[in-house]
Amino acid sequence: MPGGNVNESARRVIDAGLHLLDRQIVDKDGRLAGKVDDLELTFPHGSMSDPPFVSAILSGPGALAPQIGGRLGKWIAAAESRLSDQPGPARISFGVVKRIENDIQLIVSRDDLDVTRLEDWVRDTIISKIPGARHAPQ
Repeated sequence: MPGGNVNESARRVIDAGLHLLDRQIVDKDGRLAGKVDDLELTFPHGSMSDPPFVSAILSGPGALAPQIGGRLGKWIAAAESRLSDQPGPARISFGVVKRIENDIQLIVSRDDLDVTRLEDWVRDTIISKIPGARHAPQ
């Protein structure tokens, strides 16, 4: 985080399954930025004796694919990896979490995150080719 400050969420001990998983992610402008599908845990100083902390939120189809498993999960993971320059699921550093309430509020815009790559691809590759799709509804 800029300036090295640790936000309030980083200092609290919470039940990650209860307070984070499946919550909506909201950006600084109040726009939906996805859903918490999985979490990245990190052990401090690489030591397994200390409890891990949440270092990132994983969101989108790339995060769900391993949970789905089987052929469908592999297909989803392959499709997701083809849509991004970054390997793996969309990753949101936990350092940009502003507040944890009924949703997860961020201090950044969703445009600064890699969470809309599938949505962007569908819009640009499929929807935009539909006649009339580029015109606003009247």
